[in-house]
Amino acid sequence: MKQRSADIIITVISVILLCAITVAVILYAEGKFDKTPETTGETHTEAPTTEAPETEPESSAAPVTDPVVTTEEAFDLTEHEKLISNYGVMNDGYKASEDLYDPDSMKILRLVMSGLPDSDDENDLMTRIRYKVTYSGSERSFEPAEQTEQRRAVDVYMGMLVVSDKGALSFYNGNGELLYSYSDEAELKFAYERDKEDRPLFMKDGKYYYIDEELKELKPSDYDARDSRGLYYNYPSYFGKADGQFTVFRSGNLYGINRTDGTKLRNAIYQEAYNYSEGLGAVDYKGDICYMNEKGKVVIENKVKTENQILVGCRDEGGIGALYFDGGYVRMRKIYYDIRKTVIEDKDVLINKEGAEFKMPTGYKFESYSNQRIMLSKNGYYGFYATKGAWIADTLYTYATPYYEGLAVVGSRTGKKGVIDLDGNFVIPLSYSHISVCSGGVIVCFSPDYGYDVFVKAARADAR
Repeated sequence: MKQRSADIIITVISVILLCAITVAVILYAEGKFDKTPETTGETHTEAPTTEAPETEPESSAAPVTDPVVTTEEAFDLTEHEKLISNYGVMNDGYKASEDLYDPDSMKILRLVMSGLPDSDDENDLMTRIRYKVTYSGSERSFEPAEQTEQRRAVDVYMGMLVVSDKGALSFYNGNGELLYSYSDEAELKFAYERDKEDRPLFMKDGKYYYIDEELKELKPSDYDARDSRGLYYNYPSYFGKADGQFTVFRSGNLYGINRTDGTKLRNAIYQEAYNYSEGLGAVDYKGDICYMNEKGKVVIENKVKTENQILVGCRDEGGIGALYFDGGYVRMRKIYYDIRKTVIEDKDVLINKEGAEFKMPTGYKFESYSNQRIMLSKNGYYGFYATKGAWIADTLYTYATPYYEGLAVVGSRTGKKGVIDLDGNFVIPLSYSHISVCSGGVIVCFSPDYGYDVFVKAARADAR
């Protein structure tokens, strides 16, 4: 009897379970368990953002200026338009600045200009004037040596924006104002030097010229190459100028040092002499390079016979960091000999004001020094190291320029380039195939897909 009752109970339970499963299947088929909200004719999407497109892992890319479009306006923009929409537009409230980039007091703004080329098909060759220094006895002489390089249709030169169009050149300042136009770009050569008034110089028919910005004319200059700051690249107007109470003077082909009151600190006995920086000035006396202090006393000199300390030979971009102290350090070239006077080592180094060599991270090649940042390379990759003893950017980049005005251009394995600040943060993400160095606050970016964009390192116009 008990066994029959148990069988009946089991049968009833089975029937109930079967009915429950059947009902559940029917309800599931009708979507009763679907937790997705029902639509009511409206489309729900996440709010679009104006952030820059994602880049490679080494990028912490993030434009730093305020967006100028609303979320709704940005929704249908292309990826590139989203990128540039993060940057404000250059206006009367700001001015281009050649000072070191400071994220707390400056912005990266877009310079909106009409008529820029859509492509880079109009590249041509630009001629730079270089001067080879030769010696006859103790006299220094200069021989012009022209160097050609590829120029883009839109480029920078000593703080100016240069636009090439069908053989003509137009020059603009960092606020987009036309400074001068010249009809035959083949005649006008870029000297990469500044005169005593800090004006960028050009060469035409073997003579120097500068742009008169008020009259918008090209005027002849009385500049003498023997008074050069020793630099041939896009250096800012303040770099290499007299620092403190001393200036270099020339007598024939020899150089001396004057105090600002006109009295002599050192007579004209040096083959080379350069303006003081951070209290020290470089001179070359019969092949010996030394730095003198403000009393005219030599404080850094060659001290051992097995070592010869000379100035870095390259005065263009490849020699950045030489001649003038920057944050307590300057770049020098050291050649070491054995007892037979055979060269056993030839390298560029950083030295401090006592002449001691800065200890670089081991295993890296020293590439350049500027803005207190050392560019190092290893196995074809580049990074930056601060003189305070910390990495700013690891050697992750396949392309890099030295720092100009507090900004450096870097490139990734994809071929894309961006711009980083002194802390290694991106102010222009890895989004362009070409980016110029920063010159007078002006930065030119190019992409085959989008053409040219011009950005400006800008400070408030009312800032002192």
